[in-house]
Amino acid sequence: MKKFFTLIALAVLSIAALAQSTPNRLIVTMKNGDVTVYNIADVDSLSFDLIEGDVVATPEFKDFEWDGDNGNVTVGITLSDAAQSYRLAILDADQAADPMTALAGAALLENGGDIYCTLTGAVAGQTYTIATIAYDKYGMAGDVVTTTFVVPEKTVSMPALSIAIPTSFNDCWVQRVMFGGVKVAEVCKEYIKEFDDQRVVVYPCDENGYAILTKGVSASDGGTVVWDEATNTVAYTAGNSTALSVVYLVDGEIVLTAPETAEAAIVEAELLVDKRGSEEQVYQIVKIGTQYWLAENLRTAKWVDGTDIPMYKSTQSAEWSANTTGACHVYADDNDYISIFGLLYNGYCIANADMLAPEGWEVPSQDQWAALRTYGGPTANNFKSDTDYSWNMGKEGTNVTGFNVWAAGLYSPATGDADDGADAWYWSTTPYEDPLSSSPSFQMIRFNQTSKNMVRYTTSGHIYTFGHSVRCIRKK
Repeated sequence: MKKFFTLIALAVLSIAALAQSTPNRLIVTMKNGDVTVYNIADVDSLSFDLIEGDVVATPEFKDFEWDGDNGNVTVGITLSDAAQSYRLAILDADQAADPMTALAGAALLENGGDIYCTLTGAVAGQTYTIATIAYDKYGMAGDVVTTTFVVPEKTVSMPALSIAIPTSFNDCWVQRVMFGGVKVAEVCKEYIKEFDDQRVVVYPCDENGYAILTKGVSASDGGTVVWDEATNTVAYTAGNSTALSVVYLVDGEIVLTAPETAEAAIVEAELLVDKRGSEEQVYQIVKIGTQYWLAENLRTAKWVDGTDIPMYKSTQSAEWSANTTGACHVYADDNDYISIFGLLYNGYCIANADMLAPEGWEVPSQDQWAALRTYGGPTANNFKSDTDYSWNMGKEGTNVTGFNVWAAGLYSPATGDADDGADAWYWSTTPYEDPLSSSPSFQMIRFNQTSKNMVRYTTSGHIYTFGHSVRCIRKK
């Protein structure tokens, strides 16, 4: 204490001495270079104090709750003994690079404990930073302290729901059941091999919107439908009901008995909207076994990054043959074919399949084609379209699987456009190694108007200058 009063005395004497000489300013220079200047005539006294310990407000993330598009964040604040007040801010990634800017505009708070903040426009899955800066009793700032948290995905508090069974699946074989903007169930009109026919089946969905295939309930008779994804097989236990017009989702299960109260869910077509730059394509989806396939041939003329896939006409066989980056072709150069045939793609597109298939989908391997054939066939008619003129007269199929193959033919420099009405050729991503050829090739699949079964070519392949159709399968 003696030293404390000695310093005061010295300071006062210094001021008195300065007052009798020319200097009339007190200049305080901080270690960081900041300078504060005072008029000595305005200074009454100088004093010194000892602030013990760090001046900090330590934040702890405690909870996050969604409120519409915003979030309510609970932050626990622990003040050090030397901290008298503090500022708090929640920062996105850009703001976190300069926390002082955001903190400067934050309200000055005095009490610690749990603090409740609103995070406007919260983004699920994004990391945010909680930043604080504390002040001592003189208003001097301590260090900035930070911690982070990740905004959780939105969850919906879901009541019992009623699900109206669609009377038509013409717009898509797969219908999604929505509540609060979240997919909670799925209704499929799908092929059941045991009956060699279709049944309408309802599945609850997991938190990611994927159907739980072990919990299916048949809307055709109230039976249970349990799939084994490892073997792509189903155990169908028939029920005793007539065709159902409504089922219910209660506590994650599909039930037939109406609960006391139930809100109506929205049932709508589950379509794949594939947007690439200025191009947008919309595809129907079909479930066959445990696989989900596009029910239409791919028809995009762009890579997934929005850049163009080179397109050649029938007369440009030389340019087609010279292409080594990926190319596509409209059968017979007739754009009316695109909506039903899709486009024909060369083998370089398949070699670059990750850039060709829509996001979340892929061009199938020969094994994936084999699983489709095993469950849905092998009879080709099960896959061939039943639409008039989709094949040569009288060669249409039953399309009982919903796969809907049209005879789109093929293209090659040797044949030009060939075999529409009679053949449908599809690429697989499985390479074929031909010991007698230096040209790379891929195994393929063929549907023919006279062949009884879907044909998988595993001991031969087509080189990259062939143009075949592409059908995509959803990734697991």
